[in-house]
Amino acid sequence: MRKLMGSLLAAVVAMTAAGCSSSEPVMAPLDEGDIVHSGIGPEEASNLERFDAFLAVTASGGNDAVRIVDMTTEGDPIYTDISYAEGKYVVVVDNSEDAFASESARKREKTAECTELVQTDRPDEFHEYACGTYKFMVKDF
Repeated sequence: MRKLMGSLLAAVVAMTAAGCSSSEPVMAPLDEGDIVHSGIGPEEASNLERFDAFLAVTASGGNDAVRIVDMTTEGDPIYTDISYAEGKYVVVVDNSEDAFASESARKREKTAECTELVQTDRPDEFHEYACGTYKFMVKDF
């Protein structure tokens, strides 16, 4: 058992060190439970409880990350990865799978960084969140 735990710890340290040397925007590993369909576009809203949990964890100062998926009209995913660590939110948008975007526009890039997500209620069934000048919407849950 100790050997297994030691191997697991070594693997985590190695993956962390490898992630620190990359120039790509870093995103915390996400499992299937971390994906939230925001309800924008043709995809129905789902797993919104996970976004609510992310907001609760970060409001109390805990580190967390969540991936929000919006679907284009054609059904291609647009990913918005939001991580929170050390008092700062980082938003990374990835539209690399959008077949209708131009080749040069298909990329994963850091879009915003802020110290708080500002929520605005809307007259429809969505909430708007802002991180600096970047805004995104999530269906009311």
